[in-house]
Amino acid sequence: MTSSEMKERYERLHDKMAGMDDEHAEKVFAGAQMWAFGKIAETSPTIAEMWLGKMEAICWYNYLSDAEAKMIAAKLVNQDGNTGAKWSKDAFLQTVEKLDGEVEKEPYYNDNALWVTAVMIYSDHAKSIAEDMGHASPADIPSEKMARSCYRKAVEKLCDKDRKHFIREYFEDELT
Repeated sequence: MTSSEMKERYERLHDKMAGMDDEHAEKVFAGAQMWAFGKIAETSPTIAEMWLGKMEAICWYNYLSDAEAKMIAAKLVNQDGNTGAKWSKDAFLQTVEKLDGEVEKEPYYNDNALWVTAVMIYSDHAKSIAEDMGHASPADIPSEKMARSCYRKAVEKLCDKDRKHFIREYFEDELT
């Protein structure tokens, strides 16, 4: 059987199980998943970690794994033409803690989703944020003050009741 044929067969079985109200089928499927994950963890820890990252999203409205967050942040193109995150994850989270902010807020966001959303907001809106603060350029604003503004906007976006699951949908192309 080819890889494509196996994927199609798996998808049919998955869809069949998902449409059933059968405890036995659920146990068989869950057991197969556990077995497969164990084999993947033994033979390819990197793939297993990626799978866990995708599964962790079950517990959060907005969740990103470390690897996903780094990949997304590296691709950001800021308004000044620079690429990547304005702040490292550690530096940003330290600033949030100094401000008595919430680095993680269950079930709304984990620390990676917060960081990526804040650096995305900086990347897309730094000029207008600077203007709203009465400055001509983002470079005129102390980094901590800009981080605070981006943090507050990120929390509002990640806790928005109109769009609970923002982060994975917004960065869907980068996560595939």
